[in-house]
Amino acid sequence: MKSTLYTFSFRTGEVSIDYNKCARCKNYACVKADSLFGTGLLRIQGKKPVLTTNSDDAKRLCSECLACEIYCQAYGNAGLRIKLDMLGLDEYRSKLKT
Repeated sequence: MKSTLYTFSFRTGEVSIDYNKCARCKNYACVKADSLFGTGLLRIQGKKPVLTTNSDDAKRLCSECLACEIYCQAYGNAGLRIKLDMLGLDEYRSKLKT
């Protein structure tokens, strides 16, 4: 089965949602977590999590709480992943080598 990814960016990273995994999800934990701890950027449309706003506003409005990924991994079907930019990590590692 070919993966169908839905992605959007926020200030310091990117969210990727694998819709193949969402198709088997029973509780949409990512959306529930976003409504409880985040800013309500996610909703269910056609049995899939999608943004409630456009991608430019999502960058500004996301609280970066990471709850959507934590809950998806713990209580959902592990279809949502967050990729964070680790600003300054390369410089930090180079200092450790010296």
